[in-house]
Amino acid sequence: MKLKAFVKKALNWGSPDKYVRKLHEKKAYLDAYAAHTDTRVAEGDYQRAIGGSWDEMGKLQFDFLVKKGLKPEHSMLDIGCGTLRGGRHFIKYLNSGNYTGFDISEKAIERGRRVLQEEGLANKNPRLFVTKEKNLKFHELGGKKFDFILAQSVLTHLPPEPIEECFEYIGKVMNEGGVFYFTYFQAERYRHFSIEDFEYPFSHFESLGKQFGFVINNCSSEYPHPIGQKMAEVKKRDAKL
Repeated sequence: MKLKAFVKKALNWGSPDKYVRKLHEKKAYLDAYAAHTDTRVAEGDYQRAIGGSWDEMGKLQFDFLVKKGLKPEHSMLDIGCGTLRGGRHFIKYLNSGNYTGFDISEKAIERGRRVLQEEGLANKNPRLFVTKEKNLKFHELGGKKFDFILAQSVLTHLPPEPIEECFEYIGKVMNEGGVFYFTYFQAERYRHFSIEDFEYPFSHFESLGKQFGFVINNCSSEYPHPIGQKMAEVKKRDAKL
């Protein structure tokens, strides 16, 4: 380990909460979150940096979407794709060029591109990019639309404002009959329960769905997440099913 990295680890990682709080005191929330993820990936453990359970969670995401109808010919957007814990499964399965993933962490995307090389998936031509705008307006997609959209362990780390923004704009990147799946931590009421974790009642998403023209379904019984994240399905209210 380089001296600078060793010193940073010695000073900060003995008290990770202190380190993360300092980031959030100095930066806007998403800038701080990106910097925190960059640091974790740079420390070398790219699997734990995006939540761990690398094999279990990657396969869980993949099996769930296939059960929900994902086919190789479908296009997919992976919001907060990280280091491709799930992405590598989708890229292997989907037809060439049908996977797009983005993240706010530059280091996570760099490591994800290495995963593509290591697993022989670069020839599937996925699009991976770092979102410079750090928002959920999806302008950087250039008008492209998708059949399946996934946000695994993304809304779990977001306060209400960017979640509302997501619901406002997600319909613009959904194909006719497209579907958006996301995980969340469920509670009876909204709670910011740790520095980078949030809980919401399902009714919060139902309200946003009603506001922006979606039907929200609870799919949690079909998604046995190891630490209890719930899964929701979002479809346009007027979609042809």
